[in-house]
Amino acid sequence: MQAATRYNKVISGTLVGGAVWLLALALHGSGWLTVTELKTLDHRFHRYADSTKAGNDIVLVAVDESSLESYGQWPWSRDRHGYVVHYLKEAGAKAVVFDLLFLEPDRSGEEFDAVFAEEMRGAGNVYLPFLMQDEQQPSNGSTTSSAQEYPPDILRKATIALDDQSAPSTGTAPTYSGAKLPLPLLAQAAHGLGYINLTPDIDGTTRRLPPLAYAQQQAFLHISTTVARDLLQADRASLHPRELRLGPVTIPLTAEQDMVIDWHGSLENRVYPVYPIGAVLRSFTDIQGGKPPLLDPALFRDKIVFIATTAAGTYDLRVTPLSPFAPGVLIHMSALDNMLRHRHLQPASWGIFAASTLVLTLATAWAFMLMQSQWVKAATIAGLAAAYYGLAVHAFTSHGLWLDLTIPEGALAVSFATAATVEYLTEGRQRRQLRMVFDKYMAAEVVDEIMRNPEAIRLGGEKKELSVLFSDIAGFTSISEQMDPERLVELLNQYLSAMTEIILRHRGNVNKYLGDGIMAIFGAPRGEPNHASLACFAALDSQAELARLRERWKTEGQPEISARIGINSGWLVVGNMGSQARMEYTVMGDAVNLASRLEGANKFYDTLILLGPRTYELAAGDIEAREVDRMRVKGKQEPVVVFELLARKGDLPDERRRVIETYRAGLEAYKQRDFKTAATQFEATLALDPKDGPARVYLERAKEYLIAPPPEEWDGVYELTSK
Repeated sequence: MQAATRYNKVISGTLVGGAVWLLALALHGSGWLTVTELKTLDHRFHRYADSTKAGNDIVLVAVDESSLESYGQWPWSRDRHGYVVHYLKEAGAKAVVFDLLFLEPDRSGEEFDAVFAEEMRGAGNVYLPFLMQDEQQPSNGSTTSSAQEYPPDILRKATIALDDQSAPSTGTAPTYSGAKLPLPLLAQAAHGLGYINLTPDIDGTTRRLPPLAYAQQQAFLHISTTVARDLLQADRASLHPRELRLGPVTIPLTAEQDMVIDWHGSLENRVYPVYPIGAVLRSFTDIQGGKPPLLDPALFRDKIVFIATTAAGTYDLRVTPLSPFAPGVLIHMSALDNMLRHRHLQPASWGIFAASTLVLTLATAWAFMLMQSQWVKAATIAGLAAAYYGLAVHAFTSHGLWLDLTIPEGALAVSFATAATVEYLTEGRQRRQLRMVFDKYMAAEVVDEIMRNPEAIRLGGEKKELSVLFSDIAGFTSISEQMDPERLVELLNQYLSAMTEIILRHRGNVNKYLGDGIMAIFGAPRGEPNHASLACFAALDSQAELARLRERWKTEGQPEISARIGINSGWLVVGNMGSQARMEYTVMGDAVNLASRLEGANKFYDTLILLGPRTYELAAGDIEAREVDRMRVKGKQEPVVVFELLARKGDLPDERRRVIETYRAGLEAYKQRDFKTAATQFEATLALDPKDGPARVYLERAKEYLIAPPPEEWDGVYELTSK
């Protein structure tokens, strides 16, 4: 039955996890949560971006506020750009990349364009930007109309040859009708050209760029791709649906053939060094005048130098994952950095997304269905969520893999909520009904044990060593004859409620009420190693509570109730017994019968609590007790040694301890057949405590044996002939 229950739970968990997984796939395909997922990517950049991974060979020469104050209103005449190129060439710069458009002639005069072109031609490492024209649209293999004719020498600087399998019809790269190139004079002087068009994501943040774009069946290069092509010495490229191969580098692409930028920081935190263009011009002037330059040319040796505006009002503000006010040049610099370092951020494939989400939904549903403890369930599911987050972070930081977070983690939460709802509507209702019944009879932790293992509630049992307590009201028949039924029931309920509370407090299981009596089990179903001591403590506290109740009942004119208790321990069969229609959790065995006999034997010795030998053996270190008799109960041949429970260990008063010591001396003499000494000791015991029942019983026996001694084979066993 237990295996069948687990199988049903596995099936339920599979159905829940599978249903949530299908919902997650549908949401992923719909794109409704795209913005949320993009924000989780931004979180990873904010939290885990590592500026130490940025290339140290990329710098920015910025047209900043201080430069404008020194050299006047923008735009400047282009001869100044030529001077900057001249200085950087002499400094040993590897490449000079302008993020400034030169689409029209210089307003100050053509001679300034000529100076700029001459310096670029002499440097041989200058790259200029241009713009792709018209609204971009996915390529579908159709040929776009020409907006202008491009000279072949200029086209070679802006385009790249693709392998045959990389024809425009095979991709979804953006396609334009044409391109707006730089001024021909400048375009011919530049070493390379590249477009700088950027398209933000739907939330307005720029996280990616297309490394290629099509126009007139030509593959135009983004400016970062152009620089990378030359530095990587890649003559051809191969474009596939999810990657661009550029020489030795493979750049992962999205389904739209965009490159996702792996950001290392922002200009505010100096991820790339920034130098004012005014300082570069001042350094050029210093060198020309034979003075030490303001900026050491070594700062630019073997560097890729981007030139762009950063002064307020002079550049195109862009929102990036790390800054809401970033100059567009940072996007180009970061993209080039990724290409040259082979550090790319690759979106996980649909298969990885589907597999990871399925694992999360199934694991969550199974964990909730199969685990019993609510705390363990919550901890396990929280652990799953944290583990997947850790996996996504590890993939992001160590492998450049962008794993979805929003839908998988959301699917985990939905699986948890759905599984909880299913359990609440089915098994949870049964559990609550079961708890309502058991809470009335068992200690809370015992009920918890049953709730953790509900499959154990079935026919059958197991063998355990337990302690059984029987309690009964002394003279209940005569008491009931003196009271009307309503008052009797009220009095009995007060007594049973108080006794039950004490038993439950000591982790006992109130097995049944026997009219005015109680049968309780200690040690089951929860395995309590100190079940005997717990039963003894419950008996002592019950008698103490009953004494307090008698004082109250006396003031109310109620009868003074006293109770007798018998406790015995032993190996018993415990479990649910009865029929499938009606089961009772109970115990069976000889130890139960002896406990019942001991409860009744109290009236012969005028005692309150009698213990069986195994109970005394198990609890001896925790209680004060004295031997009462060796007796043979009705229906048994083997005699047992019976003990009276007196107090918890160390709680016996000194005067009571003297009574017990005198009694024990008399009992020892009695066992040695020295009945005269025994009688003397028992008389002394009664002198100390006239109400001591066992001493009175033994005094009568000793006197009888003085008159008529027992036979030689006498073993001191007393035959208990009634219950």
